[in-house]
Amino acid sequence: MNPFDAATRTIMSNPDFTDEAVVGGATVSVVASELSEAENLTEYGEDYGVSFFLRIEARRLATPPKKYDRIVYHGTTYKIARLDLDSGGLVYRVYLQSLTTGA
Repeated sequence: MNPFDAATRTIMSNPDFTDEAVVGGATVSVVASELSEAENLTEYGEDYGVSFFLRIEARRLATPPKKYDRIVYHGTTYKIARLDLDSGGLVYRVYLQSLTTGA
């Protein structure tokens, strides 16, 4: 295991840095970004859009997440707006939005 892999595993398993989310029905450790809120007026009314991303170790997921999949974080369900896998193939950066954003 190279030093980058070791550091990633250490951070992703340290409860000082991690939180939990439900992804594909399984509870996994995540590292969350800060929250971004943008209030918009849409044809459906006001959208208090929330967006942020979660870092999730690829090895913790039974199947790779896909755009529009749902993730539960702190009791709230979000949709995946976009996701990227790092160059080492270790960690997904999963961008989330409130379910009404972009409706």
